[in-house]
Amino acid sequence: MKKIAVIMSVYVNDHVEFTQKAVESILQQTYSDFDYYILADGRLDTATEVYLTSLTDSRIHFTQRNENKGLARSLNELLAIVLPQGYEYIARMDADDISLPERFEKQVEFMETHPTIDCVGTAAIEIRSDGSTFYHKSMPLTHEECLNLFRTRDCLIHPTVMFRNTYFDKAGLYPEDTYFAEDTIMWSNGFANGCQFANLPDFLFRFRLDEHFFDRRRGWKHAKSIIQVRKRVNKQLHLGWLANLRAYAYGIAKLMPQSILQKLYKLLR
Repeated sequence: MKKIAVIMSVYVNDHVEFTQKAVESILQQTYSDFDYYILADGRLDTATEVYLTSLTDSRIHFTQRNENKGLARSLNELLAIVLPQGYEYIARMDADDISLPERFEKQVEFMETHPTIDCVGTAAIEIRSDGSTFYHKSMPLTHEECLNLFRTRDCLIHPTVMFRNTYFDKAGLYPEDTYFAEDTIMWSNGFANGCQFANLPDFLFRFRLDEHFFDRRRGWKHAKSIIQVRKRVNKQLHLGWLANLRAYAYGIAKLMPQSILQKLYKLLR
């Protein structure tokens, strides 16, 4: 039995060029004791499907279904496959990002030497569609620092994380009742159920901000969902009325023009 299961969902809007770079970045990890589970969340474009079905690395397990059910459902289907098999760690990956070669090696080393930690992420270099650097995003390192930041916003970069398999015994699977931000509720469930979090200071990930990144994260629907999700977190973790005020401020920011939202995205980090 390999030590790590890597789970990744792919859908029709994922570009074959980016997907290929994502897959290659996993296959080229310096730590190679893993299986790589990829699920097609609905029909893919022809080029992406041809690429994924042509992969011959024995570590890759590719599954397809015709219906798009969303990221949370897809990740839960993948977890239903890998958790019963007894992998010690579950690593996330997204189909348009890049894991740097030492990501798994450093995360496993950290988890082996910090047995109380249930989930560890990394810092990330945010890149534009053309690969140029947008921002170096550092994250809080300790559990206490993660909880403090989570009072306002997410404390982990979702596709960078590696879970200990027992995380899901404590916190459950991904919630499927949100418009987005399934990871936010996942972290909240973890905090509420005694999971311990950490981040590595190393920049071990390249997180892609495509040309539609900010546009997808603004507007009334997104603002309403942000407020609902953050109020749900605040109630679960007993963060109080001030946290709810911050939730409304966060939601209002999502109504601003994209140019202002980009500036706030950098300024408030």
